[in-house]
Amino acid sequence: MTLPEETPGPTTTRTTNCVQDASVGVSVQAGSITGGIAFYTLPPDPPPPRQLPRLPAAWVDRDADLTLLQRRAGTPVGASGIRVIALHGPAGTGTTALAARLLHDLKDAHPGGQLYVDLRGGEPDGPLTPGKALGQLLRSVRPGTLPADARERAGWWRSVTAGRAPTCVLLDNAVDADTVRACLPAGDGHLVLVTSRHPLVELAADGAHLHPLGPLPPSAARQYLAIRAGEARVRAEPHAAEQLVQLAAGLPTALVLTAAQLSLHPQRSLSGLAQALAPAPSDQPGAIMTTHIGAAYAGLDRPTARTYRVLSRLPVHDVDATLVAAVCDITPEAATGHLDDLAAAGLLEITGTGEPPGPAYRFASPEVRERVLQFARTVETDGEVDEILRRALGWAMSATVTADALITPSHHRTLNISTSDLPYAPHHPVRHADADAALAWLTGQSDNVLALVRSAARAGHHDYVWRIVYSLWPWWRAAGRHDDWIELHLIALESVRHDLHADSAAERHLLNTYGLGLRSSGDPNALGVFTRVREAALRADDALGEAQALYELGATHLTMKQPAEAIPVLERARGVRAEQGYERGVALVDILLGQALLSLGRLDEALHRLQGARAALDGVDAHDAARALAWQGRVQVQAGDIPAGETSLNTALREFRGARAPRKVAQTVEWLAHAAETDGRVSDARALYEQAIAQYRPVSGIDADRVRDHLARLV
Repeated sequence: MTLPEETPGPTTTRTTNCVQDASVGVSVQAGSITGGIAFYTLPPDPPPPRQLPRLPAAWVDRDADLTLLQRRAGTPVGASGIRVIALHGPAGTGTTALAARLLHDLKDAHPGGQLYVDLRGGEPDGPLTPGKALGQLLRSVRPGTLPADARERAGWWRSVTAGRAPTCVLLDNAVDADTVRACLPAGDGHLVLVTSRHPLVELAADGAHLHPLGPLPPSAARQYLAIRAGEARVRAEPHAAEQLVQLAAGLPTALVLTAAQLSLHPQRSLSGLAQALAPAPSDQPGAIMTTHIGAAYAGLDRPTARTYRVLSRLPVHDVDATLVAAVCDITPEAATGHLDDLAAAGLLEITGTGEPPGPAYRFASPEVRERVLQFARTVETDGEVDEILRRALGWAMSATVTADALITPSHHRTLNISTSDLPYAPHHPVRHADADAALAWLTGQSDNVLALVRSAARAGHHDYVWRIVYSLWPWWRAAGRHDDWIELHLIALESVRHDLHADSAAERHLLNTYGLGLRSSGDPNALGVFTRVREAALRADDALGEAQALYELGATHLTMKQPAEAIPVLERARGVRAEQGYERGVALVDILLGQALLSLGRLDEALHRLQGARAALDGVDAHDAARALAWQGRVQVQAGDIPAGETSLNTALREFRGARAPRKVAQTVEWLAHAAETDGRVSDARALYEQAIAQYRPVSGIDADRVRDHLARLV
């Protein structure tokens, strides 16, 4: 293969690499080599997503259900080629555990992956809307910007899955058929398994198999007790064991709670526990679960019971020791002990890993949360619920502010939000080891933080709302969840106007990042938002604020493919920044001006702007210096100086890799492929386009598809 040589600078001669008598693999053995060699390593394909919940530690019976469901899983729905099973049963019957067991067994039949979406029926912030459920599915298989409209997302989901290898999807805790229908894939071989408390009979019209799940038979329940409590204890008290089986009424969750009590108290007799659980109020599953939850709760010590009540008041999906320590005002070590005790009692389940800041826990079911909430209401004091929320908000604000300072320090310094400005700052805040760890925390806790912000807005805690939304900037930028970005910024803008202690700069900066969200999602209303930002900056006599608004207006015109409209706006931004002595800002404007001039074919002017930006940023800002150089290479290729263009692009590629900018790496490789294609080196171009596809795949499925389509036409 002939690859572009890395030449030292612009040249009018053409040199290519020539490898003779060579075998290329991990090493190169060559008789002779003329020119330099560039190695391009393709990143490995990301593994198929495996998102299913963990299997229960003990498993008994359900063999008949599994056999029938496995047979139905192999039966496509009509001509569509997909299979849909709707599994339903009352609280405590173990629908999720059975679904996870079935899909784990069918892993090899679904090489496209196993996706999981908790539709959150019965949760405080549930159920999920179809748009949010589709967003979660699409982000699992196709990173990048998503459309805001739910119907358009559904179309994208069908397009993505039409040619995908067989994939299974578990839609857990569904409450309506419409959301399920929106999440049905296209193509052949896919399996969708739905769990619900009630039969979703409307799905029968879509060809779904409706499968009711009943209680475990007594023999299986006895077997489960023997596994968890010990065969010797069950044999020693057979009559009490039979009573416990009857009291659980075949509900796996009730059995889990029963077995947990026996495991926690090895000296406790089975008859004593049976006496504590009897008489059950009725034979209804809800009443049975209430009795068993009450018995497990009664066995907790007072501090752990208080922690459990506090958790029922949190509008989050899971908790870790740092959050529990903050809301209960205890040490993280004490919080870890309480969480472990609650998990051992069967009242919480572990959902996350043991990586820092530690494992995550959630309620065993919405019914368990609701029952504990009833306990909490009986003992709560005035103002306690509000204090719990404010302590959780203090935890979230502390962690997001410190993450913003680590990841994007210039953004943090703009408003310089302090973690001690508001009451209830945690005594044991989250500690981020570095910027990567901070972004990982924001990613893992994003749903919890957003849920807390929404609750804070409803409760009128406006001071926390806008500060947290502002400090989430690194995550907004990295995650690209534009629907949440836009929704939460609208909430924050409303809150900052209600906060008497917030100044106009806070509203202006939030309005600016709101505009960025609109622009990133392709919404032309971004122009109006940035115009408002400029007007506000002018009123505040903030010259640099005005320049920033002008810069964003110019960038928005470029996004909308309006380079002629962008140039005068950007020239004005450049002039203001130059007057203020903001040299780096001038260079950033020149990068955009270079792009606009390139679009208009004014190549000499574009090259001049970009070379100046590169010189100003070199040694000051590695990422933006590489960006200026990459665009310089793009202009050089367009001007016909392909050797110089490839030199610029190869240097920018190395710098982007050093700056850990994967999307820019992918884009630069694509531009190198375009240069090779322009030069007529089709074989090189194909290889580089393949590399660009592999680089894009983890960060932007849309761009990966776009390049793949171009490659198909090139072939």
